[in-house]
Amino acid sequence: MSSTSNERSFDSYDVQNRSSFAPFVYGRSSGIYIFEFANGQYYVGQTRNFARRFPAHLRGSSHHPPWNDISRLMIMDADPADLDTLEAHFIGEYKSQGHSLRNKVFNFGFEGPSRLDVDVPIIEQEHWANGVSDYNIEDIRQAADRPVEGRTKLHQSPEGKLPWLAEDTDDEMWPTVADAVCADLGEVIARAIPEAVELESIYWTVSDYPSTVGGRLATLNVGVVEVLYIPRHTVELKRIDGTPVDVHLSCLNTTAGTLTDEGVILDRWRQDPPVVPTFIDTPTYRLGPVDRMAVPTGLLGQALDQPEILQGVRKLCLDLMRSNQSGIFRRWHSRELTRRAYEEHVLLTETGGY
Repeated sequence: MSSTSNERSFDSYDVQNRSSFAPFVYGRSSGIYIFEFANGQYYVGQTRNFARRFPAHLRGSSHHPPWNDISRLMIMDADPADLDTLEAHFIGEYKSQGHSLRNKVFNFGFEGPSRLDVDVPIIEQEHWANGVSDYNIEDIRQAADRPVEGRTKLHQSPEGKLPWLAEDTDDEMWPTVADAVCADLGEVIARAIPEAVELESIYWTVSDYPSTVGGRLATLNVGVVEVLYIPRHTVELKRIDGTPVDVHLSCLNTTAGTLTDEGVILDRWRQDPPVVPTFIDTPTYRLGPVDRMAVPTGLLGQALDQPEILQGVRKLCLDLMRSNQSGIFRRWHSRELTRRAYEEHVLLTETGGY
């Protein structure tokens, strides 16, 4: 049992065909470890107890099946307070070198096996991400026709009852802010999430008027990350005639590189934004960075009409679904607000929009 140490103080061991890594971690506690697999993939992990952590990888767990194809083990001792930073660093380093990683954390688009592969075969995932396949409006229609399940907090809220775009009108058919929120939810659910109706609450959820980060009208979570959210507060914009108007914005996340290049807005969108106005920035979540756009609520469908944006949102949703199911968000899922989103999407599909 020989070991070598590289420039980053990792001890490296050949572990092919071994059923236990205990001899390699005797006397060690916390640190960073890297698996190299027989197919050339890697996995970067952290632990506060090597002896307890490794058996879960070898036997399998709720996160992945047994890994019996580990060919090399690298270990670096580290203080527990530094583990998150070091893990993110090495994942980023291996990604930048072009390596394929089985990590889910800090790694959008991980390429390891996923529970989603059972529900949506890989070839169908690829077709969905590339725009080759599309959703069936009949599935959305049937979901919209399911029984009403009470009232939503959004539709009862002061903000939700306001007229869309703060329009001063006596037209009873003019949509409310709540209608516009449902329209945007419906657009993303139907057009960006594969097999949306079948996988509702399993891989994605809708939160009704949550108090998150100062309060939101609604949030669409895919896996454990928000893809779409609408804050309760408004922003002041100007109408064509120059008069100010307070409107809500829908904030949509998409794959990094869809709207920006290393944080700089692409000329494509700077010169011809998908919606006027469109605000773009680049937040970072635990799984990695994303591009985010914010447009007046109710107009998100216009942005998704741009193939590059739709493809970017679809890829992000697939990455998130491959990484995690809904987890704790499931308990806050609003079936009724989701039904209203289905309903609004069907209405706008049939009428051509507001």
